[in-house]
Amino acid sequence: MQRMPLSFLTPGTEAVVTDVRAGHGMLNRLSAMGICPKSRITVVCADRGSLIVSVAGSRYALSKGMAMKIHVGISAPGGAA
Repeated sequence: MQRMPLSFLTPGTEAVVTDVRAGHGMLNRLSAMGICPKSRITVVCADRGSLIVSVAGSRYALSKGMAMKIHVGISAPGGAA
């Protein structure tokens, strides 16, 4: 599984959150959105300054800075780990 910050993903990519490297306040905010380790997240749109992501059927806008603190894992093509 390849790991990288969420902001590096292209629209349409689905990944699993592996780690959130943020302060206590941001951790609580992201957790309330359903963004926590082991949750599935999909990048819907990536603009210059923000990302729109889908988590558990809801869509949220995140700044690129916030998305850099969310690390995700994506499976290699063909299912190889």
